[in-house]
Formats: sequence, structure tokens, C-alpha cells
Amino acid sequence: MNINDMYQICQYAINKAQNGYLTPSQFNLLANQAQTSYQDYLLGEFQQYQYGRPQAKVNYSQNSDTRQRLTPFIYETTLTIDGSGVSPYPSNYLQTDALRTIANDRIRFVQQDSLYSYVNSGIDPVATNPIYLFTAVTSTYPNGGFQFYPITLGSAILDYIIAAPYIQWGYCLDSNGRPVYNPATGPATTTTTTTTSPTTTTTAGPTTTTTTLSNCTYSIQPLWYDVDKLEIIARILKLVGVSLQNGQVEQYANIVTTQGQ
Repeated sequence: MNINDMYQICQYAINKAQNGYLTPSQFNLLANQAQTSYQDYLLGEFQQYQYGRPQAKVNYSQNSDTRQRLTPFIYETTLTIDGSGVSPYPSNYLQTDALRTIANDRIRFVQQDSLYSYVNSGIDPVATNPIYLFTAVTSTYPNGGFQFYPITLGSAILDYIIAAPYIQWGYCLDSNGRPVYNPATGPATTTTTTTTSPTTTTTAGPTTTTTTLSNCTYSIQPLWYDVDKLEIIARILKLVGVSLQNGQVEQYANIVTTQGQ
């Protein structure tokens, strides 16, 4: 399922509900809102945390199924730690999955109010059992980062979750100014389509029609698995006032895929 399938399913459901028309710009806006909301849900929404229950109803660390949903967004990088034991967050960083040393020893997370106990522990010294905490925003690291102990650690391996990248239904305008899906994944300004129709006469050759599409935007495909795209479609539809169960969304997806909108 690509971004065009998602848009067509949304249009089909909205038409079915007689709820108007979803423009490409509206779809792109709502699709990104919906995937951000869904990723937040999988990570464990802060709104679900309650006193006496320190876990959200859904959390990617709770079971393998939820974690599997986020696999396309789990990255690994090697951090370079400066002389003060600090390393900035990598690009598009959203949440830490795990931190370990180059020798694959675990680096434990601690909170600021427990730092003194760990740094001064004679039983569990940070020299052999490193720790990390999150640093405040500074002029050197305007987006924050990690503070490691011992500060001489030098480097660490970070597994982390990135924010779901922006997705976009790209299109070109036809001669009537109507948007036509553009599957290209790179910038473009115009594209030309040539179609040839056979003729039944012997005196004339085939008819050739050339259509130039202009003002193109390119498509950015979602990284989610298909089952998660259905969840995102349901959230898009909810944002425009069309509430469907997942089974209905899947049914509409099958109709659009097999019959077209």
C-alpha cells in the first residue's frame, strides 16, 4: 500500500459518508498529524500515565508485537562523546531504545537526583559500569543530549527511535488544473505522458495524444507496514469526522485496490 492508495481509500470513505472532498494539501496535513499521533500511541502516550500506574496501556517496550510495529523507525548509530562526557542527540532522534559501550556492555540510565549515589558508589563504580542521563539544552548543544559517566568513555552505541518522517501525496496538475498522482520521489516541475490509440481504418495511423502535466510536487512514501497504514487512515478519517472501525477501513482498502475509486 503506497501513499496514493491511502489517499484513494480516504476519498472513497469520505464520498461514501457524503462528507465532502479532501484536497491533497488537507490530506498531507492530516496524514502527518495522524501518523504522529499513532507513533505517540505506540510509544506510550503521556496522557495515559496515571498515579499508581507507571505504564501506559500500550508501550513499545511491553511486547514484541508493538515493538515490531516500530521496527522501521529503530536506528543505530555510534555516538562521539566529548571531553566533558556529553554527546548530542542524533538527527531526527525521538526516543532512546538502548545504549551500550563499544564492547556491548550495557550503559544504564539514571535520573539527576540519583547521580551522586552512582558516581560515588564504591560497590558499583561508574568506571566499570557506565551510566548516562539526559542533559539540559545548552549553547553548545541547543537540542540537548546525553551525559555519560565516566566522562572518559569516548564513544557509545545508541539504538533509538526516529520521529516518523514526513509523508506526502505528490501530484501534477493536468490541463484542467486537476491534481493527478505523481509517484516520483524527487523534485520535478513538469512531466509528459504520451498515449497511442489503435485505429480501425487503413488510411490513418494510430492516434497519439500527448499530455503535459505541470506544477508537480513529489511523493514521499510512508515507512509503516500496511497494517499500520490502515490505523493511520482510520485516524485521518476521524479527524475529518468519519469514524470507521478497522474492519471497515480494510474493507474499503480492498474495494479501492481491486476496483479503483
